[in-house]
Amino acid sequence: MAISQKNNQALKNPWVLGFLAFLCTFLTANAIFIYLAFSSPPNLVVDNYYERGKAYAQKELQMEQEKLLGWNGVIMAPAKSRVNQSQAYEVFIQGKNSTALQLDSVTLFAYRPSDMREDFSVEMNPLGVGRYGADVEFALPGNWDLIVEAKRGEDEFLITRRIYIDP
Repeated sequence: MAISQKNNQALKNPWVLGFLAFLCTFLTANAIFIYLAFSSPPNLVVDNYYERGKAYAQKELQMEQEKLLGWNGVIMAPAKSRVNQSQAYEVFIQGKNSTALQLDSVTLFAYRPSDMREDFSVEMNPLGVGRYGADVEFALPGNWDLIVEAKRGEDEFLITRRIYIDP
């Protein structure tokens, strides 16, 4: 058996053909993945990332001021929430020594992590001393981040919660 450059016996071997098919499949799949990565980048980057980064130091100071206020609160959401169904969301905010607070404004912000075009906010109405509520309707199913911003004069307090909306 003579080995030469003109011998084409290797292309008839099933192991060689299998390896070549695997190599072609691997390279094609990688080319498709690279194309998809460049044609539709993930929406995980915020448009104004630079301004948000500069404001981070201010947020740290604000968090320290929140701790000094001694306020605490809880968002009370329905156990099961569905799309296009208006439901009552409440928040209860207390001051130091569990005293109920009379606040100037309380706003509920709803953020959808996967689509910022669906974000919205609702002004909450007082239901009693320290209790605020609003009827909220979500247009899309999935995870939503709720942020309640409570203000009294210059004092500001934030409460956060993640909820899931059923289809």
